[in-house]
Amino acid sequence: MFPSTIICLLLLIIGAVTADCPEGYEVVGSKCIHRYTGGYLTYDEAATYCTQHFGRLPVLKDCASFIDVASYVNDGYSTDFNNGYWLGATNGTLTNVWQWSDGAAVQMGAPYWAMNTGDDLRTEPNGGTSWNCAYISGSSGWLFRDNTCTVPYYPLCSRPSVDGVCQHPFVLVGTQCVHMITTNYPWHEARNQCGLVGGDLIVVDDCDQYHKVALYLAEQGDPYYWIGGSDEAEEGQWRWVDGSPMTMRLPYWSTVSIMTEECCSCPI
Repeated sequence: MFPSTIICLLLLIIGAVTADCPEGYEVVGSKCIHRYTGGYLTYDEAATYCTQHFGRLPVLKDCASFIDVASYVNDGYSTDFNNGYWLGATNGTLTNVWQWSDGAAVQMGAPYWAMNTGDDLRTEPNGGTSWNCAYISGSSGWLFRDNTCTVPYYPLCSRPSVDGVCQHPFVLVGTQCVHMITTNYPWHEARNQCGLVGGDLIVVDDCDQYHKVALYLAEQGDPYYWIGGSDEAEEGQWRWVDGSPMTMRLPYWSTVSIMTEECCSCPI
């Protein structure tokens, strides 16, 4: 039986390295952005939605990315001017320290955070440890604000753009941008960790690309890696994390199978 916690292989699926953004995403500055307008979601629901679409809530660490994303949503697209979009920034309830979803500190003050329009005229964030999630909205000039995480806003999903070169920490392997997380996790937590940097567990449904990935992994020194396949939804019906069916034959599956679990790992 394969070990239950093994190294996670992270993938930014790009199809071909010449593509700018995957389907459903638009090029916005140096990022690919997907805007969901099907209804408002809580912060946790929005984060889950982005993970399911191979992205994450936006991490805007510099002026350029902040201006790009703010300008993108400030186009009259949304008829609800007072509502906004979640960002990938939260405030620890015990530490009162704002961090992006990748662990980096959120920059404070101007030009990022809005000025509170109440009597105190304090700069956001001003909700203390009660308002723990950040968003942007037209009513505040598309500047950062804080609120409770259960208030519904639109999801805005982000992932790196690709112009033939993979962005750090991804490396190009064949036609895919790949990143390895060298910590052992169970399968579901491995997916979560991949999502934090804008990817998902790897999908290898092409024989030539599978060969290139296998050669790359053989050089890394660990014999087992999680991949993005599972039959948890329906026993015996194996699917990739993008919903497509897995090919249940050579060269992907050994004729002497030792798989007895619901999640798929790859021996090299």
